[in-house]
Amino acid sequence: MRKLVLLTLVVLMAATLVMAQGTTKGNTAYVPTVDVFGAHLNGGRGCAGCHAPHSGARGNGWVITTPGPGNSGDTALWGTDVSTIMADPNIIFDQGDVGAPIVWPTTATFRSDPLFNGMATCLSCHDGNVSKGAMMSGVSWEQAQGMLDFSGGNPNAPKLYGPAAIPTLLGNDGAGAGDYNNDHPAGPTANVANSDLANSAGTGTITGLTLGVSSRGRLTVTVDPNSAYGHFVANYGYPAVASLALPPGDTNVMDAYVVCTTCHNQHNMVVYSSSGFGTVPIAGSSTGSYQTFFFVKGPYNPGAPYDKTHAPSTMQFCRQCHFPESNEAYGNYNIGTAF
Repeated sequence: MRKLVLLTLVVLMAATLVMAQGTTKGNTAYVPTVDVFGAHLNGGRGCAGCHAPHSGARGNGWVITTPGPGNSGDTALWGTDVSTIMADPNIIFDQGDVGAPIVWPTTATFRSDPLFNGMATCLSCHDGNVSKGAMMSGVSWEQAQGMLDFSGGNPNAPKLYGPAAIPTLLGNDGAGAGDYNNDHPAGPTANVANSDLANSAGTGTITGLTLGVSSRGRLTVTVDPNSAYGHFVANYGYPAVASLALPPGDTNVMDAYVVCTTCHNQHNMVVYSSSGFGTVPIAGSSTGSYQTFFFVKGPYNPGAPYDKTHAPSTMQFCRQCHFPESNEAYGNYNIGTAF
């Protein structure tokens, strides 16, 4: 009887250890302490800085003389002129990763082409090279506000970021105007076929994921919960993968590609809600709220309290697409996420 009790205790202790490793750590009910729009308060102009309610880009003082999709204010009340971006044939993000010049759409409207509404509009402010967006200082708002010091207030303690300004202008970030090669691949060549998701299986397929196309031409994602990727989803989720963009009219899911809004939610800088963006529950919660930085569309907290059995949410976000670098890809399903 005594041996049975001891054996039971050993089993219970082992089970508890596995549960402890596989559970989340950190705040999963985060309540923001600053305005959720953060930097996109636009110096006090708020929504009108991007969505000028009258006259589009002209309403924000831009000189627009020719109507058309390149002048997005004529079709979407966009408050910045994107015509300079869409006229530039030399924007190549990270040429080492199947990079190619982005061919901007010439007949797109705001709703019809994700390359237009998910990239060109973002670059109309965040380029700094051919497009000079208003109110852009070129320095991370979080850094300027002192939000990136995770040392506990000790000025002599090491910080997670260097002392130099963290740039926000992709085409003019300190290495000379027009340098896009140090930016993550984006655009039609940064697609599923060229990604780690496809290459991880070695056969051009995606283990644990089934991609499809909805009746509205949007990418759909189904996850096998018993697969390695399914276990990763249980530990973190897949908010960015669910936001990959398909070219208009294209039904080949391997062509789905990365745009700015795949990884960033421009309307929310500091908090991510797993119930608010159409993704699967994160860590078993359908209503959790998680801290995020830099408008990242998912839990992304550089100050998360991780340890050797909990991966930082900053790393987990990248592993959605870079799955071969995940714990689950190696068969370990019990490393939780530190949010």
